[in-house]
Amino acid sequence: MMGNYLQILQDSLVKKLELLDEIEKKSLEQSDMIKEPNVDLALVDFNMDEKAKLIDDVLALDDGFESIYEKIREQLIANKEQFKPQINALQNLIEKVTEKSASIQVIEARNKAQMEVVFASQKREVQSRRNAMSVAKDYYQTMNKVKHVSPQFLDQKK
Repeated sequence: MMGNYLQILQDSLVKKLELLDEIEKKSLEQSDMIKEPNVDLALVDFNMDEKAKLIDDVLALDDGFESIYEKIREQLIANKEQFKPQINALQNLIEKVTEKSASIQVIEARNKAQMEVVFASQKREVQSRRNAMSVAKDYYQTMNKVKHVSPQFLDQKK
């Protein structure tokens, strides 16, 4: 019975590692999208939605892992030597998951900084357009208020 639980934990970590690989791949794709001169925010948003689904799957795996671990924790600690190979395999997988998570966090921090630059640039562009539209509107309003005066000639002769 204990062996089955340990196998489930191991399978859970392997699946989590696969999901983290997918998240890392999506993060790198997002990084490439952001570097483009004309960023397509719809594609970036779609990419982020896909990552969010993967993250939800990872969180579900974490919850399942935690609940199973809590069931077998005391028995596992009491019989460390008996399950040493499985425990070592789990520790190795946890180490890989931790490294992958750290790698993803670095990529995401870089993406966040790049997105802030993109948003600031787009904000300046929108502000510039808004100012140009405001100037044009003011000009047209001013011109509409000015009454058109036809040229007048003064007759100097009498």
